[in-house]
Amino acid sequence: MNKLTIITCIFLLTLIFNTSLTATPDKILEKNLTGYDFIVDEKGNGDYTKIQDAICAASNGETILIKNGIYKENLVISKSIKLIGEDKHKTIIDGGIEPTFFKKCSTAIKIEKDNVEISNITIQNATGLSGRGIYVIKNKGRDFTENNTITNNIIKNCSYGLMIVKPKNNSVSNNSFYNCAGGFYYPKLPYYQNTFSNNTANERLILLLIDKEDMIIEENYSVIQLLDCKNITIKNISTSHITVGIDVSFSENITITNCTIKNTNRGGIYVHYSNNCKFIKNTFEDDNWGVFLRGANNNQMINNNFLNITKYDWFGSSYNNRWDGNFWEKERIFPKVIYGKIGPREKTPWFNIDWNPSSEIN
Repeated sequence: MNKLTIITCIFLLTLIFNTSLTATPDKILEKNLTGYDFIVDEKGNGDYTKIQDAICAASNGETILIKNGIYKENLVISKSIKLIGEDKHKTIIDGGIEPTFFKKCSTAIKIEKDNVEISNITIQNATGLSGRGIYVIKNKGRDFTENNTITNNIIKNCSYGLMIVKPKNNSVSNNSFYNCAGGFYYPKLPYYQNTFSNNTANERLILLLIDKEDMIIEENYSVIQLLDCKNITIKNISTSHITVGIDVSFSENITITNCTIKNTNRGGIYVHYSNNCKFIKNTFEDDNWGVFLRGANNNQMINNNFLNITKYDWFGSSYNNRWDGNFWEKERIFPKVIYGKIGPREKTPWFNIDWNPSSEIN
């Protein structure tokens, strides 16, 4: 082999090697450098401009980075992936829709799989009375939702900010809610280990108590959630612009008194499968519901004020509850009827009566 042939071969090999390097896409190099599997950028400087397209392309265990921008999408996640925003103040998922006859509410992010992480994102404007910012539900609520992480997000202007149905080993931490709130929803006991820490609504802490007894709560929390608690007294709390002011679930002998709860999306006090509770001298104003009872028996609503309530108080499959001396918007001559439904699947209309409504604010 002569020198010319050798030089030619070396030149060709060098050309092929350099060409293979320059042919590597910039996006692949960026992935390798950043550690993200896909990058979404509405300006076109990533793998996708739509978040849902990246979700569809991803596989279990992969991570999607969302660059700053406003993404008007209603996402469905059915894979075990991570969705991470570049800057939680500037990476925005707007789940609002124009209501139609067939669709009157929206969900910004619906999670149908375990082992999903949502972090560092603003989620906003889930429209309608049942609009949800983040909705975690598996197999239409028949299965547990497990090992999901919702952390360091801003969630605002939704009816429900966050709802995790039948949660098991989920973590919700360091989220900031505005004009909404949210957390775990247990359709029945038993409950399983979940972490709920350092979450706020309108800059004040949300309190979640599980399996607690014999306590008095007077600190000015934004939202109070009781699960499987006994002999708890809550008094002198004032809160507004949240989903539900006080949630009482699977609890008994709870007393709530002298609290003021305004401008809620779903209700002032939600009483869920809880019995022998007393709600005395509270004021509910500009709420959809003041007191909402479901599967709740032998409770007392006494000397409360219901002011500008959109859907006057309602109950489902709840029995032997007493309403007495409440003020219902204006002076009344006749007793006040409280409507509800009972029976299988709450199909049968029923009613309770406040026989002695107050003629003035209590």
